[in-house]
This record gives sequence, C-alpha cells and structure tokens, in this order.
Amino acid sequence: MNVLITPRLTMRPPALPDAEDIAFWLSDWNVARMLAPVPHPYRVADAEAWIDAVAADPARMVYTIHRERLIGVVSLEGDPATPQLGYWLASPWHGRGYMTEAAHALLCHAFATRGLGAVASSVFVDNPASLAVQRKLGFTPAGKAEIFSRSRGATVEAWTTRLTAASFAAAGCTCAETRSAA
Repeated sequence: MNVLITPRLTMRPPALPDAEDIAFWLSDWNVARMLAPVPHPYRVADAEAWIDAVAADPARMVYTIHRERLIGVVSLEGDPATPQLGYWLASPWHGRGYMTEAAHALLCHAFATRGLGAVASSVFVDNPASLAVQRKLGFTPAGKAEIFSRSRGATVEAWTTRLTAASFAAAGCTCAETRSAA
C-alpha cells in the first residue's frame, strides 16, 4: 500500500473500514452538491461499492485523506495521459488549506512516478473555493463545460482547468514536504 505523508495529513488508498466515514461526510448536501458523480443521499452501500471499484482498478490514484479520522478524498483518474484531478473535503475542515496540501502531495507523487505531462480538472462555477485550490496549485482555465451532477439531478455549468508539469514546478510547487511510504 502506497501512503503519502505531509506535515498535517496522511493519505492512503481507501479501504472498506472507511465506508462509514465516507458515507457520513458525503451525506452533507454542501459537499455532495459540488461533486458530479455523487448521489444524494449517499449511503454506506454506495461507499462500499465505490471502494470495491477503486480496488479493482490499480491505475486509479485514489487516496483517502486523514487527520485524526478520514476527512476527504483526492484522486487522479481517467485518461492515463492526462488524468482528471478530483477531490472533496468534509465541511468541518474547509478553509484550513488541507485540500491544497493533499492535492499538492498527490500531484507531486503523480508527476514524479507517472511521468505525466499534464492533469485536467473541473469545478462547478458556483464553487469558488475549489477554483481557488486549483489556482494555488498552478491550474489555469481551459474553458467551460456542462456537467451532469447526480446529487443536484441537473446539468451544471463548470470551469475546466489544466495543469502541466512545467507550470506546477513554475508555481513553486516542490515536493520537499511530501514523502511516500510503502
């Protein structure tokens, strides 16, 4: 199991014992409504099915984020050449820089181990906090899209973004604070 460690966080692949925490946090409407693939309400069975799907596909880089307990998820999935960054953080931990720290650690790991040239992402236009995280990491706007949100049951306007390995490095993003443990 690959574990990423930052000054304040421990990140590891999801495991079945995480299902209750994942379901609890994703049942928060303020979190679920900002995520395209997440149904609302989100149940333990949904979390268990998602964990099984992640475990079945080792190409996915999916990590649960932990402090004293699980507080979110960060991932790189999809097209192996330009994977999509996705993430969520439980409401009590918003505004403390944890998601920027977690995403930075995953991006450092991915750029170093996968030889990626770029990473893509998207953010609903009504989620400026998520867009701020991406800007801190060096993502730049790539366009707009219409994305279906399962929790909202509607198509939502979103900004698409892109981060190259070169712009990540140019943004001063170094990996000195992140370490990987097997």
